[in-house]
Amino acid sequence: MPFGFHIYPSIQLGTLSTLLKSHGYEAKSYYLNLHFAHQLGLPVYNELCETRQLIGEWLFSHPLFGDSPGNRKYTEIFDKNIESVCRTIDRPPEFLLEVKEKMVPEFIQWAVESIDWGQYQAVGFTSTFNQNLASVTLAKGIKDKFPSVKILFGGSNFDSEMGLEYFRAFDWIDYVVQGEAEPILPQLMQALENGGDIPPGVIHRKEGEVVLQESSAMFEGLDTYGPPDYEDYFEQLKDIDPNSPHLENPIILYETARGCWWGEKHHCTFCGLNASTMKFRARSIEQVHSDISQLSKRYDTFRFRLVDNILEMSYIDGVFKEFAQENYDLQFFIEVKSNLNKGQIKNLALGGVNVIQPGIESFSANQLNDMDKGVRPMQNIFFLKWAMYYGIDVTWNILTGFPGEIDDDYRRQTDMLKILFHLQPPIGVGDLWLERFSPYFTRPGDYGVTIKGPSEAYPYVYDGQKMDLMKIAYDFEFETENRVSPQMAEELRQTVADWKARHQSEQMPFLFFTKSLDFVTVYDGRSLEGPKKMRFEGPSAWILDFCNEKPRGLEQVHSHVQEKSGQTTLEDDAVDLVIKDLEGKKILYGERGKYLALPLPHNSHL
Repeated sequence: MPFGFHIYPSIQLGTLSTLLKSHGYEAKSYYLNLHFAHQLGLPVYNELCETRQLIGEWLFSHPLFGDSPGNRKYTEIFDKNIESVCRTIDRPPEFLLEVKEKMVPEFIQWAVESIDWGQYQAVGFTSTFNQNLASVTLAKGIKDKFPSVKILFGGSNFDSEMGLEYFRAFDWIDYVVQGEAEPILPQLMQALENGGDIPPGVIHRKEGEVVLQESSAMFEGLDTYGPPDYEDYFEQLKDIDPNSPHLENPIILYETARGCWWGEKHHCTFCGLNASTMKFRARSIEQVHSDISQLSKRYDTFRFRLVDNILEMSYIDGVFKEFAQENYDLQFFIEVKSNLNKGQIKNLALGGVNVIQPGIESFSANQLNDMDKGVRPMQNIFFLKWAMYYGIDVTWNILTGFPGEIDDDYRRQTDMLKILFHLQPPIGVGDLWLERFSPYFTRPGDYGVTIKGPSEAYPYVYDGQKMDLMKIAYDFEFETENRVSPQMAEELRQTVADWKARHQSEQMPFLFFTKSLDFVTVYDGRSLEGPKKMRFEGPSAWILDFCNEKPRGLEQVHSHVQEKSGQTTLEDDAVDLVIKDLEGKKILYGERGKYLALPLPHNSHL
C-alpha cells in the first residue's frame, strides 16, 4: 500500500511470495501503491514518500480518524511543513486536503471493489513506516465486504507492543505475525487450512481475548529458499504504465543477510533497527552468486539494491572481487561499516558498488564514541577519500542532538569539515530521532535521556482516545542535557550548506597531488580565495606519499623518513616539524598519533 516506494518492487512481498509458493500455496501480490502513485503524479508521490511528520499516514487517516479533534488540527500544527511540501511539489496547500478528504476515500473504495478479495482465504498486509493507515483502512473495507476472508498483518509497524495495540484497536485484523515470517507463516497457513493450533509468534483472538504466545524463533536458513518473486510487480506496472522507465533495467531489491554483526556486540545507541532480530545471519557466497544470476536474468537487469543493514565482510572478496575479476557490468547499493581499508573499497567499486551508505554520522570523536559506532573520525575521512577516488557515490548525514554534547564538540567538527571540502558532502545535518528498540529508548536512564511522549505528529494523526499512542509510536519526543549554543549549531549547519553549495557550483573544490621522481606537488582548490599549488621535496614529499594509502603511526613515519634519507640517525624534532607544517597547511590529518594525507592521488592506477 502507499506510501511504499513505487520505483522498485517490495522485498517483503517478494520474499513472502517465494516462501508461500515454496510451501505449495498459491500467492498473489498486489502493488496498489502503483495505482495511487500514478493517480497522484509520480513526482508528488515520491516527495510524499520522503516527507516526515507522518504526512503519509495523515493523508490516509481520514476514513478512520478524520473527525477526531487532533486530526483536524494537523494542518494548523504542521502548517510550515505542509507549505514546504507544497512548494516542492508545486501545488497549493489545499491540494493535500483534497487528497486526504476526496482522493484517498475514492482510492480505498476502488481498491475494495476492483479486486475480488473474496477468492482468497487470507489477505495479508506488510506495513513499514507510512504504509500503516492505508493498509489498515483497506483491510477494514475488505473485511466488511468479505467477512470470511482472514486479515493478516506483519512488518516493522507491528513488532512488539505496537502490533498488540493495533490488533486491539482494529478488530477487523484476525492475525498479526510478529518478527520474521519464515518460521511462523507456513505454520499459520496450515492452522488456517486444517483448523489446528495457532503457532507461537502470532497475535490472535481466543474467546474474545487477545492472545500471544511469544516466540523467540529466528530464521537461520537463509539458503533454504530461492530469490524473491517480483513477477506480480512487473506485470502490474506494465498494465498501468507500459512505458515506465522502471521496466527498463529495473532496480531489484535483494537480501544477502539479516541482523547486524556489529550490533550483536555494540548496539549503536541511536539505532532502532532489527528489534529482536539483531543476530547476524548471512547467505552463503554460492547462494548470493546464484540468486544474483537468477534475478539478473529473470528481470533483465544489472541494477541491485541490497537491503542488508550491514554487509557481510566475506562478500567483499567472495562476491565483489569475483565480480570485478569477471568484468561484470553490475551496479549495487550497499550499506557497510566505514572501517574499510583501501583494498576493500577498491574491490567493492570494481565489483559494481556505485552507491554506498557507510554510516558516517559524525566527525566528532566524542560523539562517535557516545554512539558506540566503533570508528574514529580518521576512518570516516579515509573512507570518503578512497570512495571518491574509486568513483563511489557516498550517501551520509551528520547527526546532532546526542546526550552531553558541548560547544567544543561542534567546534572541532566544524573546523574539521572545512578541510574536507574536496570530498563528498553529506546530505545534510539533522538531529537524531529517538527510535523504538534503540538503547536510548530501552535504557534512557543510562544515557541521560528523558522520553516525553510519542513523536509530535502522532496525536494529530491517530486518535489518542481510541489508542495508546505510546504503544504504537516508533519514534518519540525526548529531552537530554546538551550545552550547545544556537550559534555553534548554526555554524555547523552553515558549513555543511556551504560544502554542498560548492559541489554544485562552478568552483568545485579539489585537493590532489602529483608525484614525480624527487618531489610531490599539491593542488589545493578548497578555498574560495582561489587554488594554490604547493611543491614539496625531501621529508615533506616522503611523508605525504607514505601516508596516502593508509594512516601511518608516528614511529612508522620517522622510520620511513630515515630510510628515504639514507641517514642512520635522524633528529625526531626535524620530522615532527615537517609533520606540523603539513598539518598547518591542512593537507595532513593527525589523530591519536596516526597521520593521513588528505589530497587524492592524481595517479589513476592505484
